Amino acid sequence: MSDAPRKPTKEKELQEQEPQRSRQDKQDKSLRVQILVYRCMGIDLWSPTSSNDRRLLTFVTMGPLFVFMVPMFLAARAYITQVSLLSDTLGSTFASMLTLVKFLLFCYYRKQFVGLIYRIRGILDKEISVWPDARGIVDEENQSDQMLSLTYTRCFGLAGIFAAIKPFVAIVVSLIRGSVGDSGIHLELPHNGVYPWDLQVVWWYVPTYLWNVMASYSAVTMALCVDTLLFFFTYNVCAIFKIAKHRMIHLPAVGGREELESLVQILLLHQKGLHIADHIADQYRPLIFLQFFLSALQICFIGFQVADLFPKPQSLYFIAFVGSLLIALFIYSKCGENIKSASQDFGNGIYESAWTEFTPSTKRALLIAAMRAQRPCQMKGYFFEASMATFSTIVRSAMSYIMMLRSFNA
Repeated sequence: MSDAPRKPTKEKELQEQEPQRSRQDKQDKSLRVQILVYRCMGIDLWSPTSSNDRRLLTFVTMGPLFVFMVPMFLAARAYITQVSLLSDTLGSTFASMLTLVKFLLFCYYRKQFVGLIYRIRGILDKEISVWPDARGIVDEENQSDQMLSLTYTRCFGLAGIFAAIKPFVAIVVSLIRGSVGDSGIHLELPHNGVYPWDLQVVWWYVPTYLWNVMASYSAVTMALCVDTLLFFFTYNVCAIFKIAKHRMIHLPAVGGREELESLVQILLLHQKGLHIADHIADQYRPLIFLQFFLSALQICFIGFQVADLFPKPQSLYFIAFVGSLLIALFIYSKCGENIKSASQDFGNGIYESAWTEFTPSTKRALLIAAMRAQRPCQMKGYFFEASMATFSTIVRSAMSYIMMLRSFNA
C-alpha cells in the first residue's frame, strides 16, 4: 500500500476556501444582495452542500408554496369559463410554478453554481494580481451587478407587499363606496384558490391569509435567489471578457517568444470566459425557456386584469405584478445581450491592438482568435435567444393577446 497523500476532492477544496472567501467578501462589494436573499431562504451560498443551511427555515418557507399549488390548480379548474377570475388565478399559478422550478434547479445544480462562484472569483483575483488595472473593471461590473440586483429585489418586494395588502384595499374601497351587503364584509385573499372550508369565517380566513402571504414570500424570495445569482455570473463573465480585451489592446510588441507567450495568456483568459459562459448558458437553458414562456403568459393574463380594473385601487397590485414581470424579462434579455456583446467585443480589441508590429507567429495566432471572436456566446432557451429583440417581440405579442382576451370578455 502506498502512503502517498490523496488529492483533496473538489468539494473539500471549496470548503477549505470558504473562510478565505468570507474574509475577502468583507473587502469587496460582490454578492452582497445574493448572500442576503439566500440567507432569507436559509441557504448558505458559500457551501456546495446543504450542511451549513438552516434547513428548518428552508422547509418553512418552501413547504407552504409546494402545498399552495393544490388550491390554485383547483381554482383554475373552477374558473375555466370565467375569463377575469381565470386570468387572475393563472397569473399567480404560473409565478408559483416558475419559482418551484427555480428552487429545484438550484438544488440540482448547487455544487456547480458554488463551484462557478469560486472559479470566477479565483480568475478575477489572479488577473488583478497580475494586471492591477483589472480591479477597476471588476469593481465596475460588480457595482452594476449589485445595483441591478438591489433594484430587482425592491421591485419584486413591492409586488409581494401589494399582494399582501390587496384584500384590505378591496375591503376599504367597499366600505367607502357603501357596497357592503347584508351579509357583511366579503373577505378576499391575495391569490385566488379553492379551499374545503368557508373563507368568510374569520377563524378559517386568518390562517388561510397567512398561508397566502407565506407562499408569496417564498415565491418572491426564491425567484430573487436564482435570478440575482444569474446577474452575478453574467456581469463577472463580462468582466473576464473586458479584461482580456484591455490586455489585448495594451499587449506590447516586444517580439520573440515573450510576445507570443503574453498573447497565449490573454487567449487562455478569453477561452476561460467562453467556457464559463457556455456552462452558465447550459445550466440556465431550461429556466430561460420557462422564464420567457410563462412570463409571456403571465403578462397576458395579468395585463388583462390591469386593463379590466383600471383605474380602481385594486389595479395597483396587478400593475406592480406586470411591472415586475417586465423587469424580469428585460433583465434576462439584458444579461444575454451583455454576454453576447462582451464576448464578441474581444475581436475589436484585436483590431485596436498594435497587431501590425507583431511577429508573423503572433499574427497567425491573432487571425485564429479573431475568427473565434466572430462567434459570440449566446444564452438560449432551446429555440430562441435571450436578447433585447426577443424581449420586444414578447411584449408586442402579449399586448395582442390582451386585446384578444378583452374581446372574449366584452
